[in-house]
Amino acid sequence: MNVEPQSLVALIGEFSSLPGIGQKTARRLAYHILAKRKDEVERFADNLMNAVTKVHQCPNCFSFTDEDLCGICAERAGAKSICVVEKSSDIIPFERSGVHKGLYFVLGGVISPLDGVGPEQLHLPKLVERIKQEGIQELVLALGSSPEADSTALMIDRLLTGVDVKRTRLARGIPMGSDLEFVDEITMLRAFEGRVSL
Repeated sequence: MNVEPQSLVALIGEFSSLPGIGQKTARRLAYHILAKRKDEVERFADNLMNAVTKVHQCPNCFSFTDEDLCGICAERAGAKSICVVEKSSDIIPFERSGVHKGLYFVLGGVISPLDGVGPEQLHLPKLVERIKQEGIQELVLALGSSPEADSTALMIDRLLTGVDVKRTRLARGIPMGSDLEFVDEITMLRAFEGRVSL
C-alpha cells in the first residue's frame, strides 16, 4: 500500500528527474511545495512557465537569454576574444570573477561517442564561422579536463587549421589551499607539466 497520494508521488518523480536530486531530496522538495500557500505555489509555477516559454538560446553564442541577443553579445560586440564553454551555466564563474572581458560561445556539450554525442550535435560550424566573420584574435577553450573535453579541443583545433587565431586552454593544476597528498595523479602531472618560471 502506498502511503502517499499518486499526485504527490508524481511530483516527487518530477523533482527526482532533475540532475543531482535523489529520492530523499525530491521528497523533501515536494513536501515543501505542499506546505506553501497556494499563491506562493502559483507564483512558483508562473515563474517556471515564464522561463520555459520566454528563455531561448542566443543566436550568436547559444547562451540562454530572454532578449533577441544575450546581454554579453549585445554589450561586447566587437570584442576580439571568445571563450568556448560546454554549457550556459559555465559562463557564470568567469563573469563572477571578471577574468574574461570578451565574448562566449556555448558548444552544447563535448564529443562523447558513448553518450551518442558526435561533432554534428555540437555548434562547431557556427563557432568556426563566428571566428572568421568577427575577426576573433584569441580563442580560449574552457571545456574541462575530461578525455571527452580533450577530444573536443583537438577537433576544434583541427577545424581551425589555417585560421589566424591564437588558441589557448585554461591552465590545469592544483587548487589553492589543497594538500599535495590529496591531489590525483593526472592533476599532479598536468600541474608539473604546466609549471611556470618564478
